[in-house]
Amino acid sequence: MLDADVDLGRCGAHLPGHRMSSHAQETKHSRWTLKHFLRVAIPVAVTVVAIYFIVRDLEFGDIGSHLNARSIGIFIPALLTYGFVSLVLEGLSLKRPMHGTRQDFTFITAARLKAASYLVGIVHIAAGAGTLAYLLRKQAGVSLSYAMGVVMLMMMFDLGIVLSLVVVGWTMASASTLGLQIGLVPVIIALMIGGFALLRASFSLGPLDRIRRLDLFLAARTIPARELVELALLRFCFVMSMTLFGWAALTSFGISLNFPELLFNFSLVLLAGVLPAVAGVGPSQLAMVDLFTEYGSREAAAACALVFTIGMISMRALIGLAFAGEFSKEAFEAARKADAVADGEAQGDSPGENRGEAGGEA
Repeated sequence: MLDADVDLGRCGAHLPGHRMSSHAQETKHSRWTLKHFLRVAIPVAVTVVAIYFIVRDLEFGDIGSHLNARSIGIFIPALLTYGFVSLVLEGLSLKRPMHGTRQDFTFITAARLKAASYLVGIVHIAAGAGTLAYLLRKQAGVSLSYAMGVVMLMMMFDLGIVLSLVVVGWTMASASTLGLQIGLVPVIIALMIGGFALLRASFSLGPLDRIRRLDLFLAARTIPARELVELALLRFCFVMSMTLFGWAALTSFGISLNFPELLFNFSLVLLAGVLPAVAGVGPSQLAMVDLFTEYGSREAAAACALVFTIGMISMRALIGLAFAGEFSKEAFEAARKADAVADGEAQGDSPGENRGEAGGEA
């Protein structure tokens, strides 16, 4: 019997239960490997395909003719103005919902934190958002879940406002089916207000309560209603500042269009920027070229898209380098932790563990 026990112990790895455990681990690892591959492959594929469709019908010699002193002379002041205004609005937006935070967390601090996250955000929007949330937790003294909720709330406001501007621009630019178009605007607004009302409702939503209690919606559930309205107005100003910068950029390359056409088309460009891409390059530029060709030429639109992209990336990189000095160590640590959390979730880590960690930091 003793020999049999020893043999069973030595052969334990070959028992069915052990085989299933090993198989489960291999399956989990293969799933993580696939998700990790897709996280890299999808943005690369989107960027490559978008660039192909941009350049396939272009006359590159004509693009150079649009890059002249006049266009650059208009574009650079507009870029610098937008860089300053947008950073101010970002700082105000981050400061507004941070009630009950440390007294030394000011609007200036909030703006500097946003600037520090630019370097990471250039590479990956989600990593930039995670970095900003981590820096907010460190500097404002709030929980990581609340900080991430604030960042996501701002992004949700931006998306809702851009969608509304698409409808408003469509309504103003076309007289056909005017009643349907006008009706869509209050529908979008009602959906946004209704969504916030459900998140903050005191009654049970049944199975939806699990979604409502997610840490992602913590800020949306707890921020006072007045501050939510103020935050929405700030985000509207932010989206409009980018739209007006887009108008200046288009004008600098001889592309002229009226305000309703600008609202509709440039809002579609902003929506295209939501798609996964390497450093945000590809979908927005393709949308800009295709949508604005009819208002000038394809080469003029391509030149505008090229300078617009280089200008935005360069400006944010320089701002990030200028302001990230004292936060750089925390910013890169935040990026590392954001990637680690994403990888952990891909490998099957339970969300409850992350919530517990975040709650303990509050």
